[in-house]
Amino acid sequence: MFKTSRLSTVGTALALAFSCGLGSAAAQNVKVTPLGGIAGEFCPQDRALVFEDPNGTRILYDPGRTVAGANDPRLGKIDIVLVTHLHGDHVGNAHNKAPNSGSCAQPDVSVSALPATSAVAIAVAKKSKIVSGSEMPAFFAAKLRANGGDPAQSVLARFGGSVTVGGVRIATVTALHSNGVDPDYIG
Repeated sequence: MFKTSRLSTVGTALALAFSCGLGSAAAQNVKVTPLGGIAGEFCPQDRALVFEDPNGTRILYDPGRTVAGANDPRLGKIDIVLVTHLHGDHVGNAHNKAPNSGSCAQPDVSVSALPATSAVAIAVAKKSKIVSGSEMPAFFAAKLRANGGDPAQSVLARFGGSVTVGGVRIATVTALHSNGVDPDYIG
């Protein structure tokens, strides 16, 4: 299961990278930075990647649980928070206290990010857009509003379509993974 999960994450990340323009010669400067829980590692529970386009647009892909919230010093400027689906390990229902908390095998993700989610807290703090698909934009718009953000910052990327934000085109691709709503977000 670990290999499938990691391959799925890497495959989706590569699809995003290619939609950012990595495939063209001019875009060879797209910088991809994994934000794992442990420096120098990309552990089984890590999800977050930062894509930096040559034009300076920075995309945080699935903040997950191992980005240390909105004040994680590794984040810097974030223009877009891209969320693939509403599972807690992707949207961030909890997070670590600081980078390098715990271990690769067992990260310390003891800080609750609910009811906002790490994705919303980061978007509000960084004044970022949240790009997501399906039913998620309405969910994020309500969370942004409830946490002092602008609900208009929640942007829909339609299935099979694309959206351009900050000069970067984000295209959706099919990825097989159950997409049930985590019970943390119901009620």
